[in-house]
Amino acid sequence: MLMRTHRVWCIWHRGRQQVRRSLQARTVAVSMLVVLLTAALLSLFSMYVIRGSVLKQATDDSRSDFSSQIVRVQKHLNVSNLTGTDQYQQLVSNLASELQSNGSSNLVGVYLMERDAADSAERGFVPVSTEPEYLNLVSSSMRNRMRADTSGLIYYQPVRIPRTSGGTPGAVLGSVISSNNMGSLEVFALYSYQSQQQALSQIQINMLMVCVALSVLIGMIIFLVMRSVITPVRRVALATEIMASGTFDARVTVDRADEIGVLQKSFNEMAESLENQIEELEKAGDMQRSFVSDVSHELRTPVTTMRMASDMLSMHKDEYDATTKRTVELLDGQIRRFQEMLADLLEISRFDAGYAALDLVEADIREPIEQSVEAISVIAQTKHVPLDVHMPNVEVLVRIDTRRISRVVRNLLANAIDFAEGKPVEVRLAANQRMVVISVRDYGVGMTSEQCSRMFDRFWRADPSRARTTGGTGLGMSIVLADTKLHHGDVAVRSRLGEGTWFLVTLPRNPDDADCGMNNAPIRFATDGDDMRVVGGFGVADNGFVDYLTNKPMVEGL
Repeated sequence: MLMRTHRVWCIWHRGRQQVRRSLQARTVAVSMLVVLLTAALLSLFSMYVIRGSVLKQATDDSRSDFSSQIVRVQKHLNVSNLTGTDQYQQLVSNLASELQSNGSSNLVGVYLMERDAADSAERGFVPVSTEPEYLNLVSSSMRNRMRADTSGLIYYQPVRIPRTSGGTPGAVLGSVISSNNMGSLEVFALYSYQSQQQALSQIQINMLMVCVALSVLIGMIIFLVMRSVITPVRRVALATEIMASGTFDARVTVDRADEIGVLQKSFNEMAESLENQIEELEKAGDMQRSFVSDVSHELRTPVTTMRMASDMLSMHKDEYDATTKRTVELLDGQIRRFQEMLADLLEISRFDAGYAALDLVEADIREPIEQSVEAISVIAQTKHVPLDVHMPNVEVLVRIDTRRISRVVRNLLANAIDFAEGKPVEVRLAANQRMVVISVRDYGVGMTSEQCSRMFDRFWRADPSRARTTGGTGLGMSIVLADTKLHHGDVAVRSRLGEGTWFLVTLPRNPDDADCGMNNAPIRFATDGDDMRVVGGFGVADNGFVDYLTNKPMVEGL
């Protein structure tokens, strides 16, 4: 029983899911339900009308049959010459048998009783019934009405004959007949409407079958109609998905002349226009990237010459007056920044063209981190920003491009120093058997979530009014993301105003391996909010987040 209930529940659950996901299934289900309800309502109304008509016809037939029987019995009594009670008793018995035998097929029983009970007792008359089992259906109220009547009317009372569990509908008809010598008789006849009830039941079953068959037929018709509509729409949707995946030559066959055909034709026209526009944009992008690369290459020679001249002037700047000396210093700084910008532009153009490649070596990742910290320490000292570096005291071997990783850390540190507001900048390293995470965190001004979403846009600045203390080019964060992606890693950032910004650079220990997944990182931001909480811990750990230095499990929510 439980298995059957579970199976029915599973079928019901799958059906609900199908109705929710499919317009075709939902339309068919709703249409069948509406048709079934409409047919059921019409059937109920029809059954009400038919039932009333059948019962009225049965009642009229019973009245007609009983009336004719009463007339015949009354004539028989009128011509009878009775001289004693025995003859009267015999006559009553014969009349009952005659009424039963001559009555209609639905006549159940006949009951003859003396109208005046006292007279009946004096004469010794015994009431006669052809079906004593149902004598109790002749109610006393009906007999009382008949005794008070002197016009010879026919009385009618509906009853339920207890032949089945619910009973069979029927009726008791009564009237009074008179004898010249022996007084009056009460005649009752019990009629059954079982045949009419069976006919109504069969009609109900037939109507139910017609309702179900009609709803199924309508459902099949709507299914076929919806299929003819949904199938081409699905083809258009499939072509759209193919286009979304990058294949812009996807087209659909125009095989109809109705509105669906207009949709198919419009989709093909849109796809053709979109493909042309994308080709034009790609050409424009290629031209732009080529222009940036060519300009960057062409500018390297004059910038190198300018740098040489600037170095020459800087060597003798102490011989100049104060104004000229300051001019030489400004010129030297701007030429250096220009040279760095050209280098970044060339690097970006390599990424855009797909020519950037990794020079992978197995190295201790602590070394490029420490080199970057050392290179940026002079700027940190100038800004009075303490650098707190926490590295594991064991080597962490990773296959990386040391030049690119060093540049990633250097750019992150430069960005953190710009916004640290004199507060410490922390550099940490976390590692397990599959991945390493470089953490750079400042406790400065912080950013909003909208600013974080634009952090890696080219030439974007969180605060345009703030000067670039580190001489940045506006491309550093873009290069950070590109270098990390080139290692098959990722950069996550969380920031809050007044609390600072936190970067987590996640790298696989071997970029040639399959995607490790960020959930395998030794430390990562918690996913149940946008605050700066992390899961995991720093240091060297296995996949279970156990610190090799303390041999203790790492905690969540540092």
